[in-house]
Amino acid sequence: MSEDRNRGESRLSDEERAEVRREARLLFDVDDEILLEYEVHPLVSRRSTTTRLAILVMVAYTGAYFLFGVVGLLLSVLFTIFPGAPYIFPTRYVLTRKGMHLINWVARDKNRWSSFDAYEVYPDAVQLYFNRRSLRGWILRGNILYFNEDEETQQRIVDVLSTYLDPVDRE
Repeated sequence: MSEDRNRGESRLSDEERAEVRREARLLFDVDDEILLEYEVHPLVSRRSTTTRLAILVMVAYTGAYFLFGVVGLLLSVLFTIFPGAPYIFPTRYVLTRKGMHLINWVARDKNRWSSFDAYEVYPDAVQLYFNRRSLRGWILRGNILYFNEDEETQQRIVDVLSTYLDPVDRE
């Protein structure tokens, strides 16, 4: 499986792979089968987007500091770091028979496939939409699985997702 990884994705060592499996088994069922696991770091692999984003964030932080002082700046940092964690920090994604698991330095998230209604494929990620009938679905909308424009990884993700979810109809 590690031979299939391309330029933008980090290769997982045997120790890291064992750790991912252990964490996934703790979060899901003990005998849950891991269908796909991979790691990406969009902040590093998408330089032009990261540059534009950094400029925008610095302008926003400066505005928050001048409008609300240090408290406003700290709140702005907190409100941008946690939602942006899958983009900012290297992230491992584990797709199992029961659901998906996101692991990075700031966030650990797990969701069963029943939490999602559909998925939508973008050039560098797949958006999983939460069930809109739940409060979480109305507030958070969904999760994003980045894959760094790697078509092989994209196809493997879509193959797994299509087993459990329907694609979004955009008509």
